[in-house]
Amino acid sequence: MNDKLDRTILTSIVLGFLTPSVIIGQKLGSELLDLLEEIGKSSEEIFRGERLPLLKDHKTDLLE
Repeated sequence: MNDKLDRTILTSIVLGFLTPSVIIGQKLGSELLDLLEEIGKSSEEIFRGERLPLLKDHKTDLLE
């Protein structure tokens, strides 16, 4: 009976220590995701006006 009580107390202590780290990990993951989305949106704004140069079509050049 005493062994079962010791395991219950040990389990409660371990869960007590692990719970904040899981919550902090989820919060940091969420913040990292938001940051990466903002970086992606900013890079889209930077490169939106730039276009790739037009390449010559060699098939039409040969026909002319």
